[in-house]
Amino acid sequence: MTRAATPIVIDTDPALGVIHEGRPRDVDDAFAIAEALNAPDLDVLGITVTFGNAPLAAAVDVTHELIAIAGVDVPVAAGAAHAIPASGLPPATPAVSLLHELLSRQRLRIAALGPLGNLGALLLHYPEDAERIDEVVIVGGRTSGRAFYLGDVGPVRDFNFENDVRAARILLESGVPVVCAGFELSSPISMTAAHLETIAAHGTPLARHLTDGAQPWLEHWLRSFPDDAGFHPWDSAAIAWLRTPDLIESEVRGWRIRDVEQAPRGGNPDAGAGRVPWLETDPSMPGQLRFLTGFAPNGADRFLANVVANCR
Repeated sequence: MTRAATPIVIDTDPALGVIHEGRPRDVDDAFAIAEALNAPDLDVLGITVTFGNAPLAAAVDVTHELIAIAGVDVPVAAGAAHAIPASGLPPATPAVSLLHELLSRQRLRIAALGPLGNLGALLLHYPEDAERIDEVVIVGGRTSGRAFYLGDVGPVRDFNFENDVRAARILLESGVPVVCAGFELSSPISMTAAHLETIAAHGTPLARHLTDGAQPWLEHWLRSFPDDAGFHPWDSAAIAWLRTPDLIESEVRGWRIRDVEQAPRGGNPDAGAGRVPWLETDPSMPGQLRFLTGFAPNGADRFLANVVANCR
């Protein structure tokens, strides 16, 4: 019996091809979106867009371009242009309206690939929607006490979480089931030039768009982190959990948010951060989420093969 496709929404900050503040920006959102659109076991009902890897307007443009090149009909809605206010009610953006509309029709799972302002705003405006969200997979969170290093460079940021801490707290306190697919899961995995060549060989407009847009980012990444073989497909891990959870090992943990002093080393590009908030997880902490700890045997290879096969 064929499994019915899982209805999902992607909340994202794509930056494929964007030059912002003098450098290329992360491209992993675009690869995650492409895989989800092509995956027969996922039904992408909408894409909501936030600031993060790029300013909001640029991220919206990137999303529309991806949808057009992929030749699919998926609604796209703009959301948070910056972190939600420290108190009070944030604006009800088109992204909040689309999320609420979709949840009024059916239960959903959400792949949250960027800062969490759209979800935080949704839950402030429509707290009753929490009961209709089956799961949110966020690209963020860490094991308690663990700083993030790439080779000798770091600590690097828990980018999505740090860009909207209040929104993350709102989500975590809402009762919505949360899965953390963060740095510890994907940092051992590299998307190399050889992987991009294999994707390009699909010969489709979308494959060419992805690989042409990713090349400047790959070159920038290898200059910044010379110990790496390629950039890391952080956001594709959230899609992998939704599609093939058997590839990934996980455990139930509690969580806390605390400020930590970070001492940078190794030419860290995030060296200016100083004192930063950490979303820490541990089984002994209060609260509950699911933390993705690593790939099962042969899971990493199958994960990358799925990304390459579906970016077409």
